[in-house]
Amino acid sequence: MSTARAVIYELDDDGADVLTPAQYAILGLLEHTPAHGYQLQRSFAPDGDLTGVLPLEQASLYGALKELANQGLIQGVEAREGLRPPKTVYQLTPDGRRLLASWLKRPVERLRQVRLDFLLKIYFTRKHGRRAVRSLVDAQVSACHEYLSQLEARAAEIDPDDFVYLVIESRTSAARSTLDWLREYRRRL
Repeated sequence: MSTARAVIYELDDDGADVLTPAQYAILGLLEHTPAHGYQLQRSFAPDGDLTGVLPLEQASLYGALKELANQGLIQGVEAREGLRPPKTVYQLTPDGRRLLASWLKRPVERLRQVRLDFLLKIYFTRKHGRRAVRSLVDAQVSACHEYLSQLEARAAEIDPDDFVYLVIESRTSAARSTLDWLREYRRRL
């Protein structure tokens, strides 16, 4: 699936996202409220909102925070509460805010990304209102249509007895199922 890209630095040479889904999730969590690592970890805990999509261990969270800070996408300020040890409170930088905004608007490129990346995008886009969610879902439906069209065109060129045809048939089935789910979700919006 191909889509227009507004921000060049957020994609590598292969057109893939530079950040991991966990790093984008952290940016999303920091979009409206600065937080320290322990506060962020609660979203990924067994009873947290994001654990069903992206379980994230504490060590991985802190590693991601360090990497995001090194890239200049977040900044941390040490804060002290009473006699407790200091905590680093993180917030988005302008670059982090731009990168997150661009990522949230883009449909996912690969169908397998729907279960992780797209669901994360929906989670954070919901904070921007139904219009933003509808726009993202519409873009994803369009991207899935394009992907399905490419698969169907390729299948038409292949002998149905070839193994590759079976692979394409499997992907086509998954794409149709994903489109049905997206349409149903869009209807409810």
